[in-house]
Formats: sequence, C-alpha cells, structure tokens
Amino acid sequence: MPLPAVPAPLKKSHANRVIHQLLLQMESSQWWSAARIQRYQLKQLRQLLAWAGQYSPHYRNVLQDIDLAQFELSDLQRLPVLSREQLRSQRQQLRCTQYPETHGAADEMMTSGSTGSPVVVDSTAQVAAIWSAISLRDHLWHRRDASLRNASIRWRVENIGMAPEGLEFPGWGAPFSDFYQTGPGYFLNSSSDVRDQASWLQRTNPQYLISHPSNLRALLQEIRKRSIKLPALIELRTVGEALDNDLRQLADEVLGLPLVDCYSCQEVGYIALQCPDHRHYHLQAEHLIMEVLDENNQACEPGQSGRIVLTSLGNYHLPLIRYDIGDYGELAEGCSCGRSLPVLRRIQGRVRNMLSLPDGSKRWPNLGFREIMSIADIRQFQLQQHSLQRIELKLVLATALDAGQEQKIRDILSRYLRFPGAIDISYHDSLPRSASGKFEDFVSLLD
Repeated sequence: MPLPAVPAPLKKSHANRVIHQLLLQMESSQWWSAARIQRYQLKQLRQLLAWAGQYSPHYRNVLQDIDLAQFELSDLQRLPVLSREQLRSQRQQLRCTQYPETHGAADEMMTSGSTGSPVVVDSTAQVAAIWSAISLRDHLWHRRDASLRNASIRWRVENIGMAPEGLEFPGWGAPFSDFYQTGPGYFLNSSSDVRDQASWLQRTNPQYLISHPSNLRALLQEIRKRSIKLPALIELRTVGEALDNDLRQLADEVLGLPLVDCYSCQEVGYIALQCPDHRHYHLQAEHLIMEVLDENNQACEPGQSGRIVLTSLGNYHLPLIRYDIGDYGELAEGCSCGRSLPVLRRIQGRVRNMLSLPDGSKRWPNLGFREIMSIADIRQFQLQQHSLQRIELKLVLATALDAGQEQKIRDILSRYLRFPGAIDISYHDSLPRSASGKFEDFVSLLD
C-alpha cells in the first residue's frame, strides 16, 4: 500500500519519538524556499560554533576572535578547512569536553573513507537519530511498499551471513520496522562469490535489492550471463561507493529496472539522496552544509567540479566544520520537483574493484581494516591485485612496520579476503587519485 506522508512510530521509545519529530520537520522543510533553508542552516551553525568555541580546545583557538552574533554563511570561508589527516591526528583537540545531555549516549565510528585514510569520529544518539530520519525520508521519497520483501547484499564484519544461506529476518530492520509493518528482510554478505549471490537472489526473489555499485555491476553481469529471471524485483538501490551512469544503463539493459542511489559517509551520515523525479541528488541541507571548492579553496560555480567540504550541524561531540571528506562533486541549479534542497549533480568518490580468486570466483573485498588499525596507525592505504596469486598492500604511515606487525596484517587480510596467495607490503609517501579524480582503495589490475 502507499506510504503515509509521515508515519508515527509503532515501537514507542525516546529515540523513535526524536526520529518522528525530525521526520515531521523535514516533511515541511523540504518545501521551504532556498532563503528560508539558508536561514535555518545559519541558526544551527551559530549554535554549533558557539558550543565548539566553548568546549573544543581546537575551535576555542580558531573562533576566539570571531563575533558569532554577526556570523553569516559566507563567513565559513574565514574558517580553516579540516583535513582527514588533521581529524586522524588531532581528534583529542577537536573533540568537545562535553556535549548536550539531550543528545543521548556517546558513540564512536571508524571509517576507511573515500581516500583510504582511516579515521575515528565521536558521535551521539542525536546524530544516529538524524541518520535514521533521513533513511526514512529516502523510503518516503521513493514510495517503497513496506509490505514487500527487501534484500541487502552488503559487507558485514567477520563474514557473517555468507552464501548459500545468508540471513533472514521477520522485518526490514530499524528504523523502518519501528515505523511500519514490513515484509521479510534478507541479508547476504557481499564477500560471497557473485555466482552464489545470483543463486541466492533467485531463491529469495525479493522486490527490493540494495548493494554496493561495484558488487551490483558484477552481479548484473552474472545475471545476464546465466539469463537469470528475477520476476518480483522492482527497484535496485546502491550505497557506499561512487556510481557511474553506465551502471544505471546496465541495470536497465539486464533487468529493465530503475537504480536509486544515495550519498553518505560514516563521519557525517547521509549527505544527499537521489531525487524521486530525477537522477541527481538533493543535499540534506537541514542537517549539513556542503561547499564545493576549487584548488584555491574558492567556491566552485554550478557545473564546476571541485572538492567536497562538509559542515555537520548535528554533531556537538566532535564538530566537523569544513571537513574535506576526500570526494569531488559538482553542484547544479535548482530542481523542477519543487524541493529547494540544493542539487548535487555528480559525485566522484571511492571506487572498489572486485577480488578475483584462483577458483574463478569473484567477490566484493572485505578488507578488515578495523582490525588492522589496532596494529598500526595507518594514514592511507590501497590494495592492488596484480595476479590470482599476488596482492600488494600499499601503506602510508609515519614508521615502517616490523616483521611481526607485517605478518599480523597479512594474516588479517588473508582471513577477510580469503585469498590464498601472497600479500606483499610496500611503503609510500602518498597514494594519488586516478586521472578521473577518484580514489580506489582496492584496485584489480586483472580487470
């Protein structure tokens, strides 16, 4: 059945009440004028800066000579851009000594990021509620039928939910199942062989499927090769990597289905959702500010590609103000759908190739970098598959590893990748992007 405009939570809890209030506000604010959205952003930004200036050692120094009562959105350019390396090395100075009690419990997130640079970010329950509300907004925008079957082929730690069985759940999972009576949910680890993924999809026969773009590409090629029919499937979704237009074309050619994408990062949460009427994206401007900057840190014009710099308006635990996430993007003029949320036309971010194994199988590579980071303070990394028998791990770090540390990292990679060949480790001053501006944290030279 069609989704109601804003559902009330089925499961009563403080967190769900917060999510519901956020949803109600966003249902209204998406139709505000661009000027009203900017006024709302400015109000939140001044509050965030005031808090950061009082409780963050780093921002206390940055903001000491700035009159926040007179601060405007254009004054963001007066503040320094925060790099991933700064976030990694100066986290203690950036973090606030306290955050509002109303923001709930503290949390900690780790991400490899779109430049292969692992970072840890302190967060709160309030940030998680914003993430959940925007996730529900995505379902509402695209009018997904909650009663149908939803399948996910994504990465999960420790190879949980591997083929052939995967995992089955009575609902779609939080936050959706907290607000709707849903159909069953299915999960398969993307580290499973693509051939097994295709067979699993035949058995579960879902109406909705979400996966990583690189994994979905290999899966669609396998489906086409075996002439597999998926009669129930009505929508494909992608998340977690850069999406190329040729993947949309492949989805249409193989299955005749639309492909809906979203743009997010672990540090900030949802950044932009695909417009329900177009292929471009709408920034989630009620909760963040995006700048697209050229090589001189000047704002790019619409249609001009530049570095994406974000200010998260909801994280008072570790304020991310003008944070360079390592992606490139391109803004555009307004959208005919009627929403005044800014338009992001193109994103250039992380790309991940598929891992090839000697037995002929292919799978999305689970790199296991959360464990590796407990052994070494890695500034940047990239894996290259040179052959079916050899992978090279390129590292950027302050001090080379000793033989014992190197072997521990090889053991972790072998376990997560299930790769039987040699894993070589090399050291570098930096790891460049490709000529297209994308960074690939796993590169297959076989493809």
